[in-house]
Amino acid sequence: MKRRTLLAATGAAGLATVALGGPAVARPAGRGPSVALVPLDDRPVNTYCAEMTAASAGAEVLLPPRNLLGRFFTPGDGAGIARWLDGTDRVDGYAISVSMLAYGGLIASRTAAPALADALRNLEAIRRLRARGSDTVIEVHDTIQRLAITSTGTDLDNYRDLLVQWAKLYDQVVNLGQESLRGQLDAVRARIPDAVVEDYLAARARNHQVNRLMVEWVADGTISHLVLSEDDTAPVGLARAERVELEALVARLGVGDRVEIFPGADEVNALLVARIVAAGVAPTYRVEYAGVSGEGWTAALEGIPFAENIRRHVTSVGGRVVTGDADVVLAVNTPSATPGQRAADLDAFVGRIGGMLAAGTPVIVVDPLIVNKGDHDLVSRMEARLELPALLSYSGWNTGGNALGLALAHGTARWAYLRSSGSGFGVPELRGPARAHAEYLLYRFVKDDPWKNVVQVEAYAHARAQGWDSLALTAEQKRYFDGWVRDRLVPLTERYFADHFAGHELVLGTRGRRTFTATLDRVTAVRVELPWDRLFEVTLEPSLRLR
Repeated sequence: MKRRTLLAATGAAGLATVALGGPAVARPAGRGPSVALVPLDDRPVNTYCAEMTAASAGAEVLLPPRNLLGRFFTPGDGAGIARWLDGTDRVDGYAISVSMLAYGGLIASRTAAPALADALRNLEAIRRLRARGSDTVIEVHDTIQRLAITSTGTDLDNYRDLLVQWAKLYDQVVNLGQESLRGQLDAVRARIPDAVVEDYLAARARNHQVNRLMVEWVADGTISHLVLSEDDTAPVGLARAERVELEALVARLGVGDRVEIFPGADEVNALLVARIVAAGVAPTYRVEYAGVSGEGWTAALEGIPFAENIRRHVTSVGGRVVTGDADVVLAVNTPSATPGQRAADLDAFVGRIGGMLAAGTPVIVVDPLIVNKGDHDLVSRMEARLELPALLSYSGWNTGGNALGLALAHGTARWAYLRSSGSGFGVPELRGPARAHAEYLLYRFVKDDPWKNVVQVEAYAHARAQGWDSLALTAEQKRYFDGWVRDRLVPLTERYFADHFAGHELVLGTRGRRTFTATLDRVTAVRVELPWDRLFEVTLEPSLRLR
C-alpha cells in the first residue's frame, strides 16, 4: 500500500509534523508511571502483554523476581511474593492477581492442594499495602474457577470432559430445578471417581470463599477496585451459580461501582495496568460490529451477550460505552447473519475502519469470533486495505473476553498517552513508547494470525507424527520445538514487518500544534521460545528500530 504519515491513531490529522530521525529527544524531569504487578502466572499473556501495554504509554511494570512466579505445573511462591509486595514503594499503583498471591498461579488454583490458611496468610499482604497508605491504588483480580480442570497428560485427563458435563448438569438439576435431567446427572457422576469430584469441589469451595472475601475487602476499603473474571464459562454450570451468589453479595454490600464480573481471565493483568496508566482520563467508546449486534451474540466459552461483556470490560478500564461521538471506536468482529453474507460484511467492515482512520478516528480492532486465533478472513482484508500501524491495537487471541481485554488495554493505554503527550513543558521522550507500541502491535498480528493459523497447526501435526503430546512435551522435546518454532517464526515476523510495517510513519506524540513522527525502519531482533512445555502458546518478542 502507499506509505503515508499515520496521524489517524492520535486524532491529530492536519497538524504540522516534525520527523524525528536523530537521537531520542530528552525525557522531562521525573519518571513515567509505574505499576507493581502480581501476574496471574508467568506466561507472556500475563507478563509481556502487561509490560508492553504499559510501555506503549511510557509506563513501567514491576514484576516479582522470576523465580517466585513458578512455571506450568510448578506453583509460584505466594509467601515470597507477599514479601516482595511488602518491599515495594514509590509506585503509582498495584495490580494484584489473587490466583498467584494466594495459590501460586492459575493452574495451582484449580486443585485443592493449596491450603486455605496459607492462601489467607499470603493475601494479608494486600491489607498491609492499604495500611501503608489510604490513597494507595490497589487493583485486584480474582478468577471464578472454570468448569474444566487443567490437562495434565495423566489419567486425570480421562475425567476432564466428564467433570464439565457433570458441573453443568448439577447446576441445571440442583440449582435450576430441571429434574428431567437427574438421570443424566446420576449417570455421569457414576463414571467419575469420588476422589476426583472431591478435589474439584474442594478447590471450588476454597476459591469461592476467597472470591467472597475480596468483595468484602472492597466494601471495607482495603481494595480500590476488583475484577472477578469467569475463566472459560458457560450459560450453565457451577461457575454460573457462584457468579450469581457473588453478584448478590456485590449488590448487598453496595459496591457495584467498584466491582466488575465478566467472562475472561488472561487479559485482566493488562486491563488493570491500563486502568492505572490511564487513570483520570475516562475515555468513551463507540462500538461498530462486523456482522450481527453483540446484544444478540454470545462468544464461545462465555455466558453473557458480547455487548454486555464489552460494557463490563470498558468499565473496568475506566471508560464507558456511548452511542454517538466517542474518543475511540471499538471495531468488533462478530458473525454474519448468514454465511452467504460473510464476505460482503467483512469488506464493508474493513472499509468502515479505513474511513474512520482516514478521518483521524482512533480505532481498536477486537477479533473475538474464533476461539484461540484471529479470523484470517478479516486479517487478510485488513492487511490488503489498511495501514496496520495506524490502529491503536488489535487482538484475536483465545476467548472472546481475552481478545477484547487485550486489545482494549493496549489501545486505551496508547490513546491516553498520545492524548496527554501535548501537555506540560519541554519535549518528552516519545520514541521509546512509540517503538514499544509498534513492537506490541506487530506481536499481536503475527501471534494471533500466522502463528495460530499456520505455524502452530504445523507444529501440532509434527508433534503427532512423532508420537509426542503437544500439551505435555518432555524437556528434550521442548528443546527441539524451541528451535523448530524459532526457525519458522523469526523469518515470518521479519517478512510480516517488511510487508505491513516497514516504511510507515508512526506518530510519536504532540507538542502544541506540532505532531512528531518517526519511520518504522527494520527488525533488529526477534526472541522466540516456548514458555511452557507445550505448543499452546509462544514467546515472541520483536525489537524494532525507528528512524
